[in-house]
Amino acid sequence: MEEHGRLLDVFGNETRRRILLLLTKRPYFVSELSKELGVGQKAILEHLRILESAGLIEGRIEKIPRGRPRKYYQIKRGIRLEVFLTPYSFGTEMYEPKAPRRTKEYEEIKQLIKSQEPIEEKIRELSSFLSEIERKINEYVKMKSELEEVRMLTEAYIKNLMHRIARESEEQFDELLKEFEGILPREILEDLKRIKRELI
Repeated sequence: MEEHGRLLDVFGNETRRRILLLLTKRPYFVSELSKELGVGQKAILEHLRILESAGLIEGRIEKIPRGRPRKYYQIKRGIRLEVFLTPYSFGTEMYEPKAPRRTKEYEEIKQLIKSQEPIEEKIRELSSFLSEIERKINEYVKMKSELEEVRMLTEAYIKNLMHRIARESEEQFDELLKEFEGILPREILEDLKRIKRELI
């Protein structure tokens, strides 16, 4: 959660978001970013420092035919950060894409790419394959959203019950907390410990 909070602070700045958007197109050096965004180079350097310390971008030195070498900045790390808010809970989740596993779909796209059929037919097959992948993704996103709602409702109910137990019996609360170690998510356990501290 602490890292998520830092990333929200990083993304909360419009200039940094604009820098990241530019870097998704190609690597840039400082004076290019300054010119594109209409922001002074000193300010750009500070934004780049923040993005680099967050692990989102990296710099590389590149020699040019004439003049001093230039430091180009590029995206280093792909992430997906989600914020969720319901009547029961508030929080964030982060997902970092990794190399695709050797799923059936992964093997299918490899075969389609390697196929020797005419270009027009290949484009049709790839388009059809992409449409099917989009359908599966949409199904997953819908199911994920519904499951998250159920999860947050369950978490809120557990916290409410534990809060009631903490008021009635500190000993029973401690026993249950110990029992749930390794079962409940770390964030919930921390919330339950905080509940106990507030009641003491």
